[in-house]
Amino acid sequence: MRILALAAFSLIAHTFAEFPEYSHPVMAWVPPYGVAKAKARLAESFGGVGMADGLTHLALQFWAPTKAGGIERVSKYGELSDATIAELRTTANARGVRVMLCVYNGVDQWDWPLARAAFIDHRDKFAAALIAEAKRLDLDGIDVDFEGNGSLDADKAPFVLFVKTLAERVHAAGLELTVDSFSYIWNAPNQTWWKDLLPLVDGLTTMGYVETGASAKAWRAFAAQKAAAGEHGAKLMIGLPTDKADWQGGKALAHLRWLRDNGVGAALWDAQLDSAAWRTRDVWTTLREVHTPR
Repeated sequence: MRILALAAFSLIAHTFAEFPEYSHPVMAWVPPYGVAKAKARLAESFGGVGMADGLTHLALQFWAPTKAGGIERVSKYGELSDATIAELRTTANARGVRVMLCVYNGVDQWDWPLARAAFIDHRDKFAAALIAEAKRLDLDGIDVDFEGNGSLDADKAPFVLFVKTLAERVHAAGLELTVDSFSYIWNAPNQTWWKDLLPLVDGLTTMGYVETGASAKAWRAFAAQKAAAGEHGAKLMIGLPTDKADWQGGKALAHLRWLRDNGVGAALWDAQLDSAAWRTRDVWTTLREVHTPR
């Protein structure tokens, strides 16, 4: 995957919404360049079933790290105001959907040195900044979407240490934590990091999208990803491209039914639902079945 004033919230504890239990997380992202379209989709009904029926989490990809260990609101695509965030949070929370602060390192390019400056050079400060902003805006958790190209396994240990530090503080604050990872062995974070990451987090997105599928072969198969997650397979959210009607030899609904039938969550990039195939009653009924406890 490759933003009413809320000043008063900085003075009070996180306000806990009432959320239903879920068996497997189902998350979609609001990208900083697609806020209006995503808001419209969230309000849409697809034969009496909407996005809020199929989602457990909505991630707002509105923040980037700073080299000094802080965070800043993305401004490249226009203002992402506190009021916009409050509206999205209120709408989602009212339907039982958790809203996540998503921090990413790809405003202009996927900048791994920028991510490293945050999670290695300023680990504690960066973790504190994320939690403070989530609490100030009364959000329900944090999603870390750091992506690096190339052979970066030397950064696995410090990244895991950062996630451990953040997880302890996030969970102490009553929030949830998810991370995003490449779906196989290349780039960073990647599948070889899952064994250390999955015990720490509440959900892990696998970023394969059109490169992986329910009936694909070898490492591209959804089954291969579930096997790699081992005992933590229920936390896995397999990445699905909502701008495509079919990929890897199957239609969107067939991929979703595999997730439902095999006990795995879903990660939808993104909430704009550009393909009409994703704007149907069957899709959102199936996604509801993915996360509903049995």
